[in-house]
Amino acid sequence: MNISKLASTWGMSALLLCGCSITPEALTPDEVQQEAAADLNVMFQDQEPVSGSISLYEAIARAVKYNLDHRLKMMEDALARKQLDLVRYDQLPELTASAGYYSRNNYSGGTSIALENNPATGIGKGEESLQASTSSEKDVTDASGILVWNVLDFGVSYVRAQQQSKEVLITEERRRKVVQNIVQDVRYAYWRAVSAQHLLDTMDDLLDRTYAALKDSRQLESLRLQAPIQSLSYQKALLEIIQDMWLYRRDLATAKTELAALMNLKPGTPYTVVDPAGDLALPAIDRFGTIDTLEEYALFNRPELMEERYQVQISNMEVRKAMLEMLPGLEFNVGGLHNSNDLLWKNSWAEAGVNISWNLFQVFSGPANKKVAETQVELDNARRLALSMAVITQVHLAHERYQMAVSDFKVTRDLVSVEKRIQQHMEAEQKAAVENELAVIQSMASSMAAQMQHDLGYAEVQNSIGRILNSVGVDPLPGVDINQDVSTLATIIEQNLTQKSL
Repeated sequence: MNISKLASTWGMSALLLCGCSITPEALTPDEVQQEAAADLNVMFQDQEPVSGSISLYEAIARAVKYNLDHRLKMMEDALARKQLDLVRYDQLPELTASAGYYSRNNYSGGTSIALENNPATGIGKGEESLQASTSSEKDVTDASGILVWNVLDFGVSYVRAQQQSKEVLITEERRRKVVQNIVQDVRYAYWRAVSAQHLLDTMDDLLDRTYAALKDSRQLESLRLQAPIQSLSYQKALLEIIQDMWLYRRDLATAKTELAALMNLKPGTPYTVVDPAGDLALPAIDRFGTIDTLEEYALFNRPELMEERYQVQISNMEVRKAMLEMLPGLEFNVGGLHNSNDLLWKNSWAEAGVNISWNLFQVFSGPANKKVAETQVELDNARRLALSMAVITQVHLAHERYQMAVSDFKVTRDLVSVEKRIQQHMEAEQKAAVENELAVIQSMASSMAAQMQHDLGYAEVQNSIGRILNSVGVDPLPGVDINQDVSTLATIIEQNLTQKSL
């Protein structure tokens, strides 16, 4: 092939490569719309419909079963297990199978020349000494199967498989932590939703009454039946009440939406929560034992600490891997081969061999790699100790916050009782024409605010219980298949979270 043909060939190849270049293509609006619609269907499909009022433990069960964050962690856990299966294959020997066909338009062959004079044959130095011959046909097929096993690679792959098995356990601990956080969030959102459910209607009635009083006052002002300063002062007081009520309403209105999001209910789905009648009972804290018991349980069971323990094991394995990589590699191979060339003496044969190799530079870098791995182990241990201290602190803070939440709730409970009695007296006096409408509305607003603080105070008590359970790492579903129905899961969760002791 001459230079011009070669240049032409390269030019055509370059044009073809340019023609295959890829340019970025943005999604079309229709494609985005289709994907968005599909996502909406996927997010809420295959969920048990809501029937009746939702209890606390049913809400937790729905959140654990359908919450998208938990689903994500479950998928990460499944991926880690698949990766473990994949890493296990690295421990197997290499088995290579190959086959081929070769053809040429003439025979391959050769001759030889003499390197010295040969008096016996009369062939002088540099003269052709053999007749041209071949040992191969023009068309040849071959096939082979070779098994190769490297002892060093097997050792390193085995350590990597062990490390990946610990990564699987780490993903499981991270999933446990997500579940625990979901349980705490649901507990707090649930009791806020309870407060919203039985206060919002009453709050709306009070707003209607306040707006009506404001309308009447403005009419009296327009008719000049009251002194301007008296009317304006009256309206100011009513507007302040309206402003406070809307602030309270804003705080409560989002509670059921937040709970619905945790349960993965489609926003706007109507539902009710179980509203406990009568006085709200304070959760017993003595079932948790002493603070020392809580500390021991937390250090034993917190997912974050378990994750760090597995991380230390992974780092220790990294030290072993660094030591293995300093050793020479020992490779065994065995295989069978076949060649269709009829000019061969044997067309099929088996072969075996052993090979040893050693990267001498690894002798110098290996100790440094080992030192780095050992330092990582020390770092992991130090991080685990620091985390242990943080866990103990969280346990103490959760315990103290429970005590404070209980104290605040008891005060708000007494305050609600007093406010209700004041409201009753105000309403009775209004009927007797002793007091005016403003005083009654103010009393109702004050009673409403006290009731709200009472309910939110109880929600905080429940939240503080959740903090204690979260700080010690209580698992609501230890080893339980979440593919069970919501009712069964709710029963199991209630048993695990309300047991008498840790």
